[in-house]
Amino acid sequence: MKTGRFDVDILHEGQMLVDGGIAFSGIPRSEWETFAPPDERNRVRFGLNQLLVRGEGINLLIDTGMGNKMRPRKREIMGLGSPSALYDNLARFGLKPDDITHVVFTHLHYDHCGGATEAEGDEIVPAFKNAMYFVQREEWDAAINPSEISRSSYCVHDFLPLQETGRLKLLNGDLEIAAGVYLEVSSGHTAGHQIVRIMDRELRVIFPGDICPTPFHLPPDRREAFDLFPADTIAARKILLKRSSRADTRVVFSHAAEAGFYRIEQKQNGFEALLCHEN
Repeated sequence: MKTGRFDVDILHEGQMLVDGGIAFSGIPRSEWETFAPPDERNRVRFGLNQLLVRGEGINLLIDTGMGNKMRPRKREIMGLGSPSALYDNLARFGLKPDDITHVVFTHLHYDHCGGATEAEGDEIVPAFKNAMYFVQREEWDAAINPSEISRSSYCVHDFLPLQETGRLKLLNGDLEIAAGVYLEVSSGHTAGHQIVRIMDRELRVIFPGDICPTPFHLPPDRREAFDLFPADTIAARKILLKRSSRADTRVVFSHAAEAGFYRIEQKQNGFEALLCHEN
């Protein structure tokens, strides 16, 4: 999608299976199964979507997905297909890993940053050797010293090798990392969770990360059990809805099973996400 000075494209890594009660912990199964039918093990399908932003002198990745380091047994349990398609997705745009200039993490859960590093023999090394990596300092501190509640969501080998490169930028709040590309702390899902807003002359694009992971999470009572600060998630989502209901704004959901650019419309009984079919 052309927004003006940027080309913005979705990189779809595939889908994973998530327990429906965890994915929609704020509402009963009788409600969520009407729009997210579960399998025989109570699991619903979540997409794995990243964003590629290309402009003059910039090839920016927002999140890096699962990557290819996960053990086959865990991939099977999560309903994942073959290892990461991230490099193949980049190749569709004529890019190699070394062409990436910036990597932004909404947060450091393994399904959002696993592709930032890769196995090279017995070592784990950065996958994008020429990139600068951007994450909130509060998120980094929580990830390297996780609580008992959040420990299972972080895998230190996904991100710790980035610290040794000298190319890791730990942020202390909001930042415009390129003209029109804004990182904004939202908290909610994690303490240092951030969203990305691309403000351009023709279109605006918002990548809200996991404060609103799918089109079905627009209502405030629909939240993930993984949200560490639910009240902050709800507050951030209200801001998202206000901003994204503009006609010139599109939203990309990190876990939409049907990857695409969505338009948010306000209805009588709330908001609805409508998949756009424009390029």
